[in-house]
Amino acid sequence: MAKIKKKISYPIDEALTPLDGRNRHKIKNLIPYFSEAALLKYRIFIELEYLKALSAQRVIRHFSRQEHNFIASLPSQIHLVGGVGEIENKTNHDMKAVELYLQMKLCQTSLKDIAPMIHFGLTADDINNIAYALMIKDACRNVLIGEIEKIEKQLITLILVSKNIPMLGRTHGQPAAPTTLGKELLVFARRLQLELNSLKKLNIKAKITGNTGNLNVHKTLFTGINWLKFSQDFIESLGLIPDIVTTQIEPYDSIIVLFQNLIRINNILLGLCVDLWQYIMLGYFQQTVVEKEVGSTALPHKVNPIYLEGAEGGFGIANALLEFYCRKLSYSRLQRDLSDSTIRRSFGIAIAYALLSYQSVLTGLSRITPNKKNIQKDLMEHWEVLSEPIQNFLRFKGKTGAYEQTKQFFRGRIIDKSDVRHFILSLDLSETDKKMLLDLTPQKYTGYAEEITNLILKQKL
Repeated sequence: MAKIKKKISYPIDEALTPLDGRNRHKIKNLIPYFSEAALLKYRIFIELEYLKALSAQRVIRHFSRQEHNFIASLPSQIHLVGGVGEIENKTNHDMKAVELYLQMKLCQTSLKDIAPMIHFGLTADDINNIAYALMIKDACRNVLIGEIEKIEKQLITLILVSKNIPMLGRTHGQPAAPTTLGKELLVFARRLQLELNSLKKLNIKAKITGNTGNLNVHKTLFTGINWLKFSQDFIESLGLIPDIVTTQIEPYDSIIVLFQNLIRINNILLGLCVDLWQYIMLGYFQQTVVEKEVGSTALPHKVNPIYLEGAEGGFGIANALLEFYCRKLSYSRLQRDLSDSTIRRSFGIAIAYALLSYQSVLTGLSRITPNKKNIQKDLMEHWEVLSEPIQNFLRFKGKTGAYEQTKQFFRGRIIDKSDVRHFILSLDLSETDKKMLLDLTPQKYTGYAEEITNLILKQKL
C-alpha cells in the first residue's frame, strides 16, 4: 500500500498535543499508519480486497482488467472533506460512511451492478479488526523495528569500545565486585535482542466471520461455498493469522501480546537510560558538547543528559497507555461493546511516544563516550571490594570465622591498597597464599566479564 500524504489543517503551534505540534516532524513516518486518513485507507483497501475475493468465489461476476485497475486505485483517492467525512456527518457511523462512499464510487462506473455487494454479510468490526491489525503490523515492520535495530547497533558499538574497561560494580548503589563497562551494557543489548526477535514475528490474528462470528449470512445464502475456508484464506492472504473462534470482535489477545512485547522493550531501554544517566553523574561517560546548545538558563557550564531524560518520560507515557490497552482490551461485554473503538483510535499516541523515545535514546547514545580515567580512578579508590575473594579464600583454606574476620576489618570502610596489604599480611596463611592474595587488584578482579561479552558478540548479538 502506498503511503498517503495529508495536509495539516491547522498551524503547528495550535496543536493540542506535542505529537501533532512540536514533535510532528519526528513522528511523520507514523502518519501513513495511525492518522484518520490512514485508517480510512486501510478500511477501503480491505473492503475492496473482500470484493475481489467474492468475485473469485463467483458470488459476484469477474472484473475486467480496467475494473481491476480502478478498484486498485480507490484507496489512494479517499477524501475526508467532501467524501467519507461528509457522509459520516449524516450517518454518524464511520464504517457505514466508508461503505456508502465506495458504493457511490462504484455506481459511477461499470461496476455499479456489484456496488450493493460492498460489505456483504459483514459487521463493521470484520473490516476494523483487520485494519488495525495491518496498521499495527505495518507500523512495527516499517518504522518501529528499524528504530530499535538502530539502538541495538549503536549499543553494540559502545560495547565494543568498552568491553575491556574494568569498572566498579555497584549493588544497592554500594561498591561491589568489579565488572566491565562493556558487560554491563551487554546485559541491556542481550535483553533487547531477545525481545526484538519476538517482536519481529508479528503474529497478529484477525477475523472476517460476520456479526457474531458464525458467518450466518454467508452460509444461509451461498450453501455451495466453504465459508470457513474462505475466511481463513482471506485473512492469510493479508499476512495475518486467521481466527474462526470469535464473537462479533476478534479477541485482542495477539495484539495484547505484541503490546506487552513493546512494554518490555520500552522498559529495557528505560532502564538503560536510567543507568546511563547515573554513570554520567558518576563521571563514567563524557558528554558531547554542542557549541550552540544551552544546558541551563541559570548555569552556563551545564551539559544535561536531556535525551536520556526525555526518553524516560516518553517511555512512561507510552507504557501507561500500552498497559491500559492490555488490561481493557482483554474483555468485552457479551458479544461486544464499543469501548474498544474509542481505545483503538489512540493506538498511535502510544506508538508515537515510543518512537520519540527510541529516537531520543539513539541521540543520547551518540553523545556519550566512556571516560576511562574516571572509571579507573573510582575503581582503584575502593579496594574494599576485594573482601569477597579474600574471605572466600579463607573459607577454602578451612579458616574458622573467615567471613566474620573479614567483615570486622572491611565493613563500612573505604579501603586502599595499603590497608588490604596490611590485612593480608596479618592472616594465618603461608607466604605462597599471601603472595597470591597480594597479587589481587580491583582491576584484575572482573571474573569472566570480558569473556562473556566476547562470547555473546561472537554469536552475532
